[in-house]
Amino acid sequence: MATYSEKDFDAAHYNTARPSYPDQFYETLIKYHRAQPNDTKVALDVGSGSGFVAFKLTNFFDSVIGTDISETMVKQCNLDPRTNGCKIRFEVAPAEKSPAFIEPESVDMITGAECCHWMDHPVFFKECARILKKGGTLAYWFYLDPVFVGNSKANEIYTDYAYGSSIEKYGDKSERFFGPYYEQPGHEFFRTAMAGVSPPEELFTDIIRHHYDPEKNDKDFTTLYIERNVTLGVYRDYVTSWSGYHNWKKEHGDEEDTVDRFIDELAKALAVDITTPVKIVFPTVYTFARRR
Repeated sequence: MATYSEKDFDAAHYNTARPSYPDQFYETLIKYHRAQPNDTKVALDVGSGSGFVAFKLTNFFDSVIGTDISETMVKQCNLDPRTNGCKIRFEVAPAEKSPAFIEPESVDMITGAECCHWMDHPVFFKECARILKKGGTLAYWFYLDPVFVGNSKANEIYTDYAYGSSIEKYGDKSERFFGPYYEQPGHEFFRTAMAGVSPPEELFTDIIRHHYDPEKNDKDFTTLYIERNVTLGVYRDYVTSWSGYHNWKKEHGDEEDTVDRFIDELAKALAVDITTPVKIVFPTVYTFARRR
C-alpha cells in the first residue's frame, strides 16, 4: 500500500493509534495450526507494518520474518531492541514476492494482519502456497470500521468521512471527506470485509472464515474481539493514522484540519465532549487455511 511506504509517513504514530489483537485470538490461531502435525520453526508475517504481530509470533515460533513494502516501517522495526539476536528479522518485500532467502516449502505459518485488502490476491495466494510447507497455515485477519453501538447518527458521520465525498454529497468547493483519498480497490475490499476473496481450494484446504459484526453477534462469538473505551481526543489520533487522512493532509495542508470538524460532528451526535470516554467496538474478520 503506497501511502504507508512514503518516507514522511509517521510509523510510530500509526503503531500507538491502532488497536492490537487479544491474546485469546493468538491462542485460537495456534490451536488451528497445531491441529495438524505442523512445526513451529518458521513464521512469516507479511505487511508487518510496525511489527506487533511479528513480535508476538516470537512467543510461538523459533524464527520469525517480518516483511513490508515500507522502508519506513521496516527501519522502525529494525531499530526496536527486540530485534537484537537471531530470532526475528525484518525485510523490505511485497507480500506477493518473498525475499530470495526464503526457500520453497520452508515456512510453517504465514500471517497478514490489517493488510491483505491491499494485495494482488491471486498472486499472493500462489506465493503463499509456494513457500508454505505441506499442511502449513495461512492466516490473515483485520478489524473493520469501528461502530458506535446504538448510535446510527455517529455511524453515518463516520461512513461519510471514511468513504464519501463532501463535494458530491453537499456540493462543497473543497473536499472535507477522506473517501476520494484512499487507494482502490483496496479500500473497497476493506469495506466489504473481503467477502468475495478466499484462498483457492486447489491450493488450500480446511478454510475457515469468521466475520464478527457487533450489531448482529454477541461478543462471545469470537476471540478476535476488540472493544475500546476512548475519548474523542484519542479517537482523533486513530483517524489521523488513516492513509486517507494522510493523503488528504498532503493536498489540503494549508486549510483548517478536517479531522477537527469530523470529531466535532461526532461529539454532537454522541452528546459528549472530547474528554469523555465512549465505547467503540470493531467488527472483525479472520481467515485460516492449510496448504494442500
